[in-house]
Amino acid sequence: MSKQKTLFSFFHKSPPISSSTKSGKASSPTEADVPSSGGKKSSSSPKEGAKERGTPGRAHGGKAPRSAAPSAVSDFNPGDLVWAKMPGHPWWPSLVYNHPKEDTHLRGKGKSLNIHVQFFDDSPTRGWVGAKYMKPFSGSTAAEAQKGGLFFSTKPEIRKAIKMADDAMAQDKQKRLELAVCMEPSDSEEDMELEDEGSSASHDEAEDVKKRQPVRESKKNGKPKRRRITIESDSDNEGSDDEFKPEDSASSDEASSGVDEAKLSEPDSETEEDSPVKVPLKRKRGNPDKPTGPKKRLQDELSETPKRASNVSAEAKLKLSSFSAPESFESQTNAGGTGSVSVWDHEKFDWLQDGRRKDLKRKKQNDADYDPSTLYVPDDFLNKCTPGMRKWWQLKSQNFDTVIFYKVGKFYELYHMDAVIGVNELGLTFMKGAWAHSGFPEIAFGRFSDVLVQKGYKVARVEQTETPEMMEVRCKSMSHPSKFDRVVRREICRIITKGTQTYSVLDGNPSESHSKYLLCFKEKMDDSSGQRRIYGVSFVDTSVGKFHVGQFEDDRHCSRFRTLVAHFPPIQILFEKGNPSSDTKKVLKSCLSTSIQESLQPTSQFWDAFKTLKTLAEEAYFEKDFQPGSGNLPTVLKNLTSENDSLALTPGEKSELALSALGACIYYLKKCLIDQELLSMANFEEYIPVDTGIEKAQASSSFFAKTSQRMVLDGVTLTNLEILQNGTNGSTEGTLLEKLDTCSTPFGKRLLKQWLCAPLCNPFSINDRLNAVEDLMDLPDKVSEVSDLLKKLPDLERLLSKIHSIGSPLKSQNHPDSRAVMYEEIAYSKKKIADFLSALEGFKVMREVISILEDAAANFKSSILKQIVSIKGKTPQGHFPDLSAELKRWDTSFDHEKARKTGVITPKVGFDPDYDEALKDIKTTEQDLNEYLDKQRKRLSCKTVVYWGTAKNRYQMEIPESVTERNLPEEYELKSTKKGYKRYWTKAIEKMFGDLANAEERRDAALKDCMRRLFYNFDKNYKEWQTAVECFAVLDVLISLSQYSQGGDGPVCRPVIVLQDNHLPFLELKGSRHPCITKTFFGDDFIPNDILIGCKEEDSDDSSDEAHCVLVTGPNMGGKSTLLRQAGLQVVMAQLGCYVPAESCRLTPVDRVFTRLGASDRIMAGESTFFVELSETSSILQHATEHSLVLLDELGRGTATFDGTAIASAVVKELSQSVKCRTLFSTHYHSLVEDYSHSQAVRLGHMACMVENECEDPSQETITFLYKFIKGACPKSYGFNAARLAHIPDEIIQVGHQKAREFESITVSLRLFRELNLLLDNPSSDGQVLHNLLKVLQ
Repeated sequence: MSKQKTLFSFFHKSPPISSSTKSGKASSPTEADVPSSGGKKSSSSPKEGAKERGTPGRAHGGKAPRSAAPSAVSDFNPGDLVWAKMPGHPWWPSLVYNHPKEDTHLRGKGKSLNIHVQFFDDSPTRGWVGAKYMKPFSGSTAAEAQKGGLFFSTKPEIRKAIKMADDAMAQDKQKRLELAVCMEPSDSEEDMELEDEGSSASHDEAEDVKKRQPVRESKKNGKPKRRRITIESDSDNEGSDDEFKPEDSASSDEASSGVDEAKLSEPDSETEEDSPVKVPLKRKRGNPDKPTGPKKRLQDELSETPKRASNVSAEAKLKLSSFSAPESFESQTNAGGTGSVSVWDHEKFDWLQDGRRKDLKRKKQNDADYDPSTLYVPDDFLNKCTPGMRKWWQLKSQNFDTVIFYKVGKFYELYHMDAVIGVNELGLTFMKGAWAHSGFPEIAFGRFSDVLVQKGYKVARVEQTETPEMMEVRCKSMSHPSKFDRVVRREICRIITKGTQTYSVLDGNPSESHSKYLLCFKEKMDDSSGQRRIYGVSFVDTSVGKFHVGQFEDDRHCSRFRTLVAHFPPIQILFEKGNPSSDTKKVLKSCLSTSIQESLQPTSQFWDAFKTLKTLAEEAYFEKDFQPGSGNLPTVLKNLTSENDSLALTPGEKSELALSALGACIYYLKKCLIDQELLSMANFEEYIPVDTGIEKAQASSSFFAKTSQRMVLDGVTLTNLEILQNGTNGSTEGTLLEKLDTCSTPFGKRLLKQWLCAPLCNPFSINDRLNAVEDLMDLPDKVSEVSDLLKKLPDLERLLSKIHSIGSPLKSQNHPDSRAVMYEEIAYSKKKIADFLSALEGFKVMREVISILEDAAANFKSSILKQIVSIKGKTPQGHFPDLSAELKRWDTSFDHEKARKTGVITPKVGFDPDYDEALKDIKTTEQDLNEYLDKQRKRLSCKTVVYWGTAKNRYQMEIPESVTERNLPEEYELKSTKKGYKRYWTKAIEKMFGDLANAEERRDAALKDCMRRLFYNFDKNYKEWQTAVECFAVLDVLISLSQYSQGGDGPVCRPVIVLQDNHLPFLELKGSRHPCITKTFFGDDFIPNDILIGCKEEDSDDSSDEAHCVLVTGPNMGGKSTLLRQAGLQVVMAQLGCYVPAESCRLTPVDRVFTRLGASDRIMAGESTFFVELSETSSILQHATEHSLVLLDELGRGTATFDGTAIASAVVKELSQSVKCRTLFSTHYHSLVEDYSHSQAVRLGHMACMVENECEDPSQETITFLYKFIKGACPKSYGFNAARLAHIPDEIIQVGHQKAREFESITVSLRLFRELNLLLDNPSSDGQVLHNLLKVLQ
């Protein structure tokens, strides 16, 4: 079986399978597997690498071919743009072109195939690059060039090269080849060719000699040569120059492929040394120059593989290759040591094969209760493993769905199936051996873990939680320690998933500012018919530690649940196995197909409400000083418990599902080891569906005057109006969010999204926001200054969460991370201090902003703006906390610059009582010791008596022998001697030294815990810090709205929100434009339009003008759908509290915007286009009120014309006569228009166009779209014009036009027949029937 095929079956996220690995002997890794001789990864152009490497053929141990072999085949041709990689350099955008002398772009064949490229740079260079180190260049917008991708880089020179490649991408191949200006061969290239020609014979002889020599022979002065491998740090200013030293990078307990140590021979020990993982083996004595037995056979096997012309030994290069640049999987598969590895060891285990695996409870894969996250590993296999590998398999058996980063010394190791993922996804390289094995240095954890997490993997970080010395002490304390005890302890310190990222100092910084939610839900059917259901939900943004918990009823369409996942899009979803209904599963498949979805076992993993409350009480997450019994549950959770239970251990009547969902969330956070740091923040908010208040709304619009109700925008509406994401590629380009979002802070951007999802309904609140926008527009200079300051603010909301996590005493007491042995501790400490100081600087900037706006606050008309820029206590309305005293305190707490440089915080006097007391005791004791010495000098009449000693031998009185010959006091105790002197202790010195040692221990303990206690003290004022952040988030959003209101793409106006008891709902937009579109399809300026619903035009006497339903007709591509979206977006903007792009805007509050726009199906949910149309229409008819705005676009087009017309007609009747909500209904059904042409409840309007050369031949007609919305119905849809614009052949258009005339003739005949029948049935009827008859005849 091919290696790839078996390994990819374990994890579904792995890339597609490529060709199988061929059997036979593989060559040893090429020199391209090893970084260049400098060893240091360069961010410069690869020109130096090209010179160092010379002709690639030599790197593979053969002569450099002068031209490509006739059989050489490549996917790349001259003019192609590629990513190319030189050893020791990052991936670089390049251009394929012919060698200037050889007139070909290929050299070699098969695995030795090389391609000639020019690297994009200010001074272009060229070189030969192995075909396996080249990938197609797809532009800077491709996923692999973005954050977390293989080619992503922040280096300015690489970014510049990418831009040059993007520019070249827009040109054809011929133009690109003109960019190939580097024609002269590199110096080293010619030298290498000459060298190859001149030394071919001697080279062959040298190869024979090498085959007879031991693999380790490449030494100089008895020391093996090594290269330094540098892994770029996640920090911009930090890196790791760790030298890969297998002999000292791990303890002596570690892993093998799972074979018993007794079966390991000396050849295995040779192989084992290529890993930082060591196995204790006995060495045979003998002459190393004359290997015999198995060792000789191993060398013979190694000698069969071609050797590379390099000063570095093959074995060293194999070790180094584990940290080499990324490459394709195929080139990695044979990177093992002795010969070709066609099947990895773990692929041979019968109990690990797909279909034969069992979970920890020994349930088979076809069992309904099978747990795919665990694995049963046979005991007899574990007993044969080495201690380190046994521990790995034990951890893997409990976390089979997780990639384990297993700490060994300074490196994280990946074994077996995890190593395959590491090679495939992270670009690592296999170490030599028959078992899959790869790794990387500790400092690179953040970058590599983030790549896997973003691709949907779970990552477990396993740390050593004791040193080898601590292990020895532990073993000595045991009566009979086994070999499995003689291994340093390791524990899982963190499991990271896409929904549980906290961005700690090890994880690196977030790439996006938006929130990522982990959602847990539980469902219960409320009736047997399935029409009603109840959801309990709990979701959390782990980056800020904010929880939402709630329980609500829902309809058969899951409307509220759909709205929830649209407003708070989850990136990971947890549900109880077997719990979700079929309707909910459809939502998960259609709306949340990109989210990670995971089922949990009932009761044991998805807790019930009682177990949740019991766990919250036992774990003391919310207790003061984290002592049980000293505090209560947060108010939100307390409200979910029974009023009759004072201990809060019984759930409330309507809260069981919500608490159960919270229990699942806590279980998962506990499993990921972040429950303590997040729950102890006690940051909970009750989730109440946005439309809850609408059900209680009265008929009068005055309801909105006394409510905090928000407008409901469900997921369908957010998608159709393109408020947050566009429908093309899911980005923010062309959306309302992009248009309005000029926020300077990450927390401001998150708040703007929340405001857009739920605009206001209360006219007074809306007007207050509009007043704030006006107030800010009146202060352009100050707002500009404030905006510049806001751009300096870090993500304080997330920083506060990180500071809380570091300072938590609960976490410091029993979390595995508190015991972890970290080799980059100083780097992490510096990062923690940098984050803390960044937060302090941010709050100082806030204080500066307040000082700028504080003076103008008295003149503000907006109460919300006054609240957020006025200091609490100084003014009655002030809401911003006074931070001056706290900031001054932290400024004087320790030396900031010293701490930033050293990573150690030394508190100043008066800040840390424990540290101050310890220093005081040290000083007092030292003074007492000096005074005692003075007394002894007088007593002995010798001024030369001094203290001597270090560490525990300090404070021995060193006395000259001439003095000691006299009678010394009896309490003097001889401790040591030296020539001419004797050293003594006394009971008094011993006591004082004991006090001094105790004080020094207290000082060191205080210093060691100083950073945590400092962060903890800072976090005590969390509410004040958080309030300040919330105030500035609001300020940032208001400034963003004011900037749009001031600088729109045309006239903007302040919307007028009308609130009158006797006023029917209406919408009046004059000269309105689409906020996100400035040009028409043909490049002209956008045409403004008037949209009147429920109100008359000033000079109109037509009573139907006050109709609440408007039927919109017009030609295809005439702008009907744009008009509908334009009306919806203007209403959203008006109630958001922003100016709108119109000459005037008046409306009564809208409680909900419904949309049925565009044609789309839900393949994953098994729903057709027409079914989706009807489902959305059904939801509209069920939930719409007279205060709603309904936008329906061409309803009924997904079925037969008669059926579609009938359904559309019935819906129009219901909305216009029963619901009486504001409706824009676009249609091409002209019979529908005729049916309602005389209805007082429906108004007609159409998008105007101008027709030239109207004749029998539609291909000769010219249609000019006027994009103007005017009264009346459009006579035709002009569909043939759209066909002509789509370049359908003229002959087909003419045939279609003839068929259309036939249909039209039949329709007219039927209408004439109907009118005649009406006239004959009722001859005495009024003239209306006769009028209709004459109209048909005309």
